[in-house]
Amino acid sequence: MKLRWLPFLAAWGPIAGLQAESVSIPLNEGDRPVCRIVTCTPPSDRLGELAVRALTEPVKRWSGAALPVERPADDPNIGAPPPLTGGPTVVLATLDELGRLDPEAAAQEPAARVEMLDEHAFVLLPVARPDGPRLIITGRTPRAVFNGAVYAGQTLIDGPAEGLSLMAEPLVRAPQLRLRPVYVLTIWGEEDEYGVEDWLKVFEAFARDGVTDVYFWLSGHYPSKAFPRTFRLADRDWDSTTDSRIHTLEDQRRLIEGAHALGMRFHLGGGLGAWCGTFMLTDRAPGTMRQGSIDESGQDVSAWALCPADDRAREALVAYYREMFDSLPQADGLYIESADEYGACRCPRCAAPSDAAGGRMFGQYQLSLIRRMMHEIWQRHPHARLCYTIGYGPHRSDAAYYEVVRQLGADPRIEWMEARGSWNFPAPVGRELPARWFSPRVLRWEYADLRPLETLVSGVWRAAEAGMAGTISTFSPGFASGSFYHDIPFPTDCLPYVLTQYVWRESAWEPAEDVEALRKRVEARFFGRSAPPGAVERLWELREVLRQTADRKLRPDQIASLSRIEAFLGDPRESVWPKTREGLQLMRRAVEDIRKVCVESP
Repeated sequence: MKLRWLPFLAAWGPIAGLQAESVSIPLNEGDRPVCRIVTCTPPSDRLGELAVRALTEPVKRWSGAALPVERPADDPNIGAPPPLTGGPTVVLATLDELGRLDPEAAAQEPAARVEMLDEHAFVLLPVARPDGPRLIITGRTPRAVFNGAVYAGQTLIDGPAEGLSLMAEPLVRAPQLRLRPVYVLTIWGEEDEYGVEDWLKVFEAFARDGVTDVYFWLSGHYPSKAFPRTFRLADRDWDSTTDSRIHTLEDQRRLIEGAHALGMRFHLGGGLGAWCGTFMLTDRAPGTMRQGSIDESGQDVSAWALCPADDRAREALVAYYREMFDSLPQADGLYIESADEYGACRCPRCAAPSDAAGGRMFGQYQLSLIRRMMHEIWQRHPHARLCYTIGYGPHRSDAAYYEVVRQLGADPRIEWMEARGSWNFPAPVGRELPARWFSPRVLRWEYADLRPLETLVSGVWRAAEAGMAGTISTFSPGFASGSFYHDIPFPTDCLPYVLTQYVWRESAWEPAEDVEALRKRVEARFFGRSAPPGAVERLWELREVLRQTADRKLRPDQIASLSRIEAFLGDPRESVWPKTREGLQLMRRAVEDIRKVCVESP
């Protein structure tokens, strides 16, 4: 493919007749850098700066060399940008930036293809030149360029410390599952103690891991003026926002701005009359609470959830979320947990038949309530999106309920979180049909932290094969994190989190039916080309040990696994390259922490 280089790169030599091909870009000679990073974003741009760091930091860690960063002028009022000398270079530029700098280059394939790709897709354009190899990383948006930089930094940089290199081939990479939200729980364990800076640090990990949307549980933290009793309270024995450190509107605006700065949408989250905040909207007045609701554990929880048919409860819920969005209009949407986990309300209105096939009005009242809620919000904020949870037991045989889901699903602002392992839903035709029949925006959610990686890989593959719109991960450090860590903020650069989220991201971008294919990517990410035999298998096994010792107890099976892993790590392997050494050290830290905090148990 013929390429013309950017005008500010003209000093590097002739621009005609260049052919994109595989290149090896040298990065350093000992602690001396021999490659530069050229970026079109100022240092104040958070996402652009993180894109640069994705490339410079591993080089600095592994060799001591600090790659120089140059920012050529892009303002036509300033005049021509200063010429740059030749040499190995990595260029970070969006398609628009590329188009302003050289329209001809932006118009040629595969760069021109970016215009019609996903906002997260990126292109790598390596070119071998007489004065040194070049690599352009481009995409439609700054987030796409960041994604490309993360990919290059994680998988393409390798080699001995004295001579690292970036080996690149022409690549167009676009995600198969385009929606990749993270469901952020903030009401369990120590989660309500996270401050803004803690969350912003976690958000950087979300961006690295490919997250597109943050479904952030805000009810209970939100300082409602109309419903002050919903603020900073405890719900039963475990849900709490009493220690909230994100309890002001300014805190919450900073969270939204922080997500946006990293190219992620932010949804204001809460329950449809249950859990922290919303169960107190009516002061639990008689008649506003559910009747005969039995939750998934078999307990009667009627006193902890509002009845969706009661007019007072409905008006309070609409007013609460309308006030929340009016206070935080920068948000991109609402995330509403249906509270179906608490079972169906069995009051006379909710228990009444909705059709002759066995449906109940409980579901109809819920869906009419969220429709009314969004109608009110859209009057002021037409951009607002909604994610609502479906798939629960109360509607398992309710075709009339899912017919309304299908009808509402025509609105492109609505997406659905499937939350209970349902791949099909009942339809009026008398049988179950695939989720995509009801909406093109059904997303698959499960606790990836709590399950083996094989389950994660196969589940995301099935979601992609079934035509679902996306996959949802969960950030719940205070509960069900698959880990014994309770640091604030949670260590997102340590095992098991860093491996789980990498596998989730890669499975969503390029779903793998064969787990071995995914393991090869894990090897490239964590160990590189000098990986010792068995490294990925032991890393995979170590993640399982961490998952199974979340309660800080070591049982015989975990002890045996840990012994195998320690034997593998016992070899000093002095000749391995820095990337491999860092991957092994990641494992050693996890083993040390297991030995430090876990006790042996029968």
